[in-house]
Amino acid sequence: MRVFAVWEPILASDLTAPSSLVLQRLKDVRVRQFWDPNHTLAARLAADARPPQPKQHCCEKKGVLWDLAAVYPPGATWSDGLPAATFFDGPVVKQQTGLEAALTASASPY
Repeated sequence: MRVFAVWEPILASDLTAPSSLVLQRLKDVRVRQFWDPNHTLAARLAADARPPQPKQHCCEKKGVLWDLAAVYPPGATWSDGLPAATFFDGPVVKQQTGLEAALTASASPY
């Protein structure tokens, strides 16, 4: 399983990349963290969203997606367009149950 955390400037205080203290919130060794100052990934996630991917219930500010989690099926390939996510919602802190269920359902037996 690969876990990517992408930080982006949303709040007025998000002037620079997250500090080491902020990055330490995600201590799991499987997590890779990135800074996306231009909202490149958020724009791509929004542009490529389509059924059967669920529609998120929140997490958009000035047209930019933020604070949401996306789970993709095992073997999904990101190429010209992103695959449909099996889970796509937030805010992350309120989605623990749904996120864990999606991760369990997509876990590879290998």
